[in-house]
Amino acid sequence: MENQKPVIGITCSTKDLGGHETAYLHYSYATSVMNAGAVPVILPMGDKETVKEWTALCDGLLLSGGEDMDPQKIGAEPHPNLGKVIPERDETEINLIHYAQEQNLPIFAICRGIQVLNGALGGTLIQDLNDEKEDVIKHYQDGARSAATHSIRVDKGTLLSEILGTEEISVNSFHHGAVDEVAPGLKAVACSSDRVIEALESTDREKSWMLAVQWHPEDMTAVSDEMHQMFVHFVQKCHDLMEKEQPAL
Repeated sequence: MENQKPVIGITCSTKDLGGHETAYLHYSYATSVMNAGAVPVILPMGDKETVKEWTALCDGLLLSGGEDMDPQKIGAEPHPNLGKVIPERDETEINLIHYAQEQNLPIFAICRGIQVLNGALGGTLIQDLNDEKEDVIKHYQDGARSAATHSIRVDKGTLLSEILGTEEISVNSFHHGAVDEVAPGLKAVACSSDRVIEALESTDREKSWMLAVQWHPEDMTAVSDEMHQMFVHFVQKCHDLMEKEQPAL
């Protein structure tokens, strides 16, 4: 089909609204995807077979932010400062990651997403930065969600540096956990001044396109072209894959 837009599956959380369990997602994820030229589809929680069917319908996967990942999913015990967890969401997203990899779908992971991606692929997590790491800066800001509150350094020659067009940028920040040991197949490509990992990407982007960041670019796309370009690049990769897999007429 001519000019067909890629379909991006976006994970979501749940929230009790008026006694009703509701699929919950900040709308900025959807608008950022739409403004980059793709069609967003919200993916609720589901069993393994349902997740497999969802993955087959999508051209890319966006792992959204939210509550903490259950440390038991990666063989760890809970820290006293661990926040709310939803094990069913963890299971859904872990399955989505593995099925997306099988189909070579591009994966873009945000905040909680970077931690779930790293955990799903065999990495470990810091559950509470303030308690487990010394001399940390403030990573959970009080300012507006679109406000950049701390700087990061991006490694030269990486996918992220190419997209952003810079090796230093300021970002917003809403997290108390972080990546610890990086999973096989991923590499750290950005960090904050206190050496907290702020971004991961695939070690072989031709084989498997994955980009994960600890901040919330979806809340900054209206005020930052660099953040908008992250979505543009992701959508373009999804579009390229979609065209590659379409049968020749």
